Amino acid sequence: MDVPTTGEVRADSGEPADPAEPADEPREPPGRTDDPREPPGRTESAGVAEKRSWHAVAAVLEWGLLWAGMLLLAVYPRPPMMGDGLARYQALLQLLEQRQVPETPYSMIGPLFAAPLWVVGRWYDNPQPILAQYNVLLFGLGLVALHLLLRDRTDRRLLRRFLLVLVAGSMAAVHVQDFYGEMFTATTVGVGLLAATLPGTGRSTRLVGWLAVVLGVANTPASVAALGLVAGLLCFRERRWRYLLVPLAAGMLIAGEAWLRFGDPLHRAYAGTGGGRTVMPYSGETGFSYPLLLGVVAILFSFGKGLLWFTPGLFLPARRWLADRAGRGVAGVWLLWVVFVAGLVLVYAPWWAWYGGLYWGPRFFLIAVLPASLALAVRLGAAQAGPWANLATLAAVLLSVWGAASSLLYGQLWPWTCYDNNYYLEALCHFTPEFSPLWYPLVVEPALTGLQRIALTGYAVVLLWLTAPLVGRIVRQAGTAVRGGWSRWSPWGWRW
Repeated sequence: MDVPTTGEVRADSGEPADPAEPADEPREPPGRTDDPREPPGRTESAGVAEKRSWHAVAAVLEWGLLWAGMLLLAVYPRPPMMGDGLARYQALLQLLEQRQVPETPYSMIGPLFAAPLWVVGRWYDNPQPILAQYNVLLFGLGLVALHLLLRDRTDRRLLRRFLLVLVAGSMAAVHVQDFYGEMFTATTVGVGLLAATLPGTGRSTRLVGWLAVVLGVANTPASVAALGLVAGLLCFRERRWRYLLVPLAAGMLIAGEAWLRFGDPLHRAYAGTGGGRTVMPYSGETGFSYPLLLGVVAILFSFGKGLLWFTPGLFLPARRWLADRAGRGVAGVWLLWVVFVAGLVLVYAPWWAWYGGLYWGPRFFLIAVLPASLALAVRLGAAQAGPWANLATLAAVLLSVWGAASSLLYGQLWPWTCYDNNYYLEALCHFTPEFSPLWYPLVVEPALTGLQRIALTGYAVVLLWLTAPLVGRIVRQAGTAVRGGWSRWSPWGWRW
């Protein structure tokens, strides 16, 4: 696939490429010069060398920020294990140390892959600090896999931006801090779909990709319905029935684990579970007792759990630009990611605990960081975007980077109101901005340690690097509007 270079006109859109996006291999015609006093080829060679030099500097800086971000996630002090993460950790110890089959309702597929870390931890007589690194290790391996799969199929700077936003501009930052199971599912399903459906991958790569998808979905049984939507879309798109075998395989693995652990392949581990009675009208019920429409609205828009605030890139149209900048294959995978997230929303919306408990953000939907980050990465380089589209992208980047920074620095910071009286007013933390984990640190303004100040400075550097070209475009568009009228800012004729 040929990647458009600086100054080229795309044949399919008729629009110029982003001048702020130098290609890996600038292809300018040699020997052309606008100055007759210069020898042929001298001016163009200097221009090409300058662009290549800038591209090299940008690559080094972005890779440096990426590695620094991963180092920060790896060394940042871990909070004590809690909630579902602690339950999974204890279940793994029960299986490996006591040789007993755990009765926890959570799948053991994801935790079992942490067994090598448990072996290492046993050498030091304390496996917990080692196992606490499990999710950051999964995340790092996922980034490596994404890079290997995409490096020869998309623009290199777009790929670096995508990975950088995942590290420093997504809620993955909080999910690498504990032993929860969402990182395993998000990584295996996200990377697996890319490996299995991206055009040009080999047969063995596709098989490994589907295996990863099946394992990830089996680790979160509720996601099998989301996989069914993805399989249905692939069947319709490719005119092949064989994709239905993937959710069937995941369902068989789920039934097999239930049979081994509980003696019943149809055992429903979550049957009968429910929460306490709170101020909310539908609380205290069990199972799928929450109104579907209210659950969808809450998952998408609530201030404490809404995907709009925690993964804003998911709401930005990006498929056309992805097809232009990264190819139709990558755009197709992005669509599969979005469909999988949509399936998860439909599954969890009527669940009594659609909010995932007092955890930072919408944890059931961690895989949403993949399409959201890819959308932000491609829109950051969309020079042809209109002013309002650029402002929407800027707002999404600001929200995303702030979310990543606040989740890592402040973690599970909640007002005691959400815990009091058996969580009677817990809904305040799900629906109100003042008690939302995204904004509550701005309300109480907790003191920062030295490491937190360094981390916050790093996030600020990433934010400036990502948004500087975007802000420049907005300023130029505003200047053009002032000089030539405001027609470009008129809503008539806008497009994403």
